[in-house]
Amino acid sequence: MQQLKRGSQHYEVAASFRRTTVGVVPTLKVIRLSDKRVIYPFDGCADMPVCKDPQSAKDFATAYGWKLVSGDIAVPE
Repeated sequence: MQQLKRGSQHYEVAASFRRTTVGVVPTLKVIRLSDKRVIYPFDGCADMPVCKDPQSAKDFATAYGWKLVSGDIAVPE
């Protein structure tokens, strides 16, 4: 189980994947629940990488999502 930082319960991280013609791509949405602000995706964000299988895509998205949460907790907009 991933240890969450204090305040992370105020975020929703929805990680999944989608299949494309080039492979499996992670999908992610991160929302700060206190003000309903969408942290990710945002205008100009980089594309997610193509992964080898659905589980690795979901794992990538989950890890990236919680990294964004940690950053937002440290330096909120």
